[in-house]
Amino acid sequence: MAFHALQAAMAAMGIERSLDSLVTRSGEAFWVPWSETADVETMRYARMMSTLFRAADLTRVGLEIGGEDEPESAVVALRKHTDAGRLVIAPVFSGGRFGVIESVDSSGVARAVGPDQLEPGDVDLSRGWSGALPAYPPIKCLHGAVRRGRQVKPARIPVPDLAGILFVPLGDDIEIYGVRFGIEAVRLATEVVRGGAALRDVATLERLLLTFEQAEFGFGCAERWLGSTEADHLWEAPDLARLARSMRAACGELAERLWDSSGTASAGALGRAVTGRKSVVFELPPDLDREPPGQVVELPRGRAVIVDTRSRRAALGRLADVVERAALAFAKAVDSVGALSR
Repeated sequence: MAFHALQAAMAAMGIERSLDSLVTRSGEAFWVPWSETADVETMRYARMMSTLFRAADLTRVGLEIGGEDEPESAVVALRKHTDAGRLVIAPVFSGGRFGVIESVDSSGVARAVGPDQLEPGDVDLSRGWSGALPAYPPIKCLHGAVRRGRQVKPARIPVPDLAGILFVPLGDDIEIYGVRFGIEAVRLATEVVRGGAALRDVATLERLLLTFEQAEFGFGCAERWLGSTEADHLWEAPDLARLARSMRAACGELAERLWDSSGTASAGALGRAVTGRKSVVFELPPDLDREPPGQVVELPRGRAVIVDTRSRRAALGRLADVVERAALAFAKAVDSVGALSR
């Protein structure tokens, strides 16, 4: 949501950039985490840098981050920014979702747009708020002032820098606090899937879901951007959009096999999903009135049943192979672009 808010703030300044462009060019699309031991929150927030700052820098706007323990002092800071003509992005909507603030009055009521209101409306900030940016844990009264920086020019990526920006090292082992990123992360996660640990440990299942769902989102952004006119200058590159699409589709399917929500409507829907789909883990309906057909697990996203059979486990392993091949193919293509352009 922070990227959505940054995009909206820039649009209000007359700077048009697609969300896919910001997410891909900043490298956020490729910060795919994996760890055998770290908790999900560590995996979610650990980064080598805040990609949101890189996105702002690539589009030549300034992003000044602040946070206050007390709502009163935070409102004062926001008013200083908005009075100076800056837009502020902050997680002031439900669920810590970001919006764009254009003004704040003396009583702490802001005029803002966001996921809960697409037209400018009032948001009461007097009771405080909290949220997180990429690379950072939640912060009280978090806010980011967006100011127009240098003269805006089309942000082109030179082909020689492509491999560095896409953060998909083939030979380097990047590790931060036990969390690995990029293609190496995907490869290690597929090894765990093939080993069957995902079906023996709930925490492992949760970590795998984060890895493959984030990979699906990131490579989806990359697919759309690489296939757009914004990436026309990468004409020397191989068919990266097609390879990103393969990666996105494979990761999405693997994530669905590890957590299938198609049976949540009723006991009958669950029965049809279990017999008609190849997934292994099915989210349970809240009012299930019969014995689930397997081991029941509890995750923050809900209750689910593991339907563990030899054929389903083998299908998971084959799909993990597909994901790994797609990841390595994409990384090889990016690496070849860097080699050809040096």
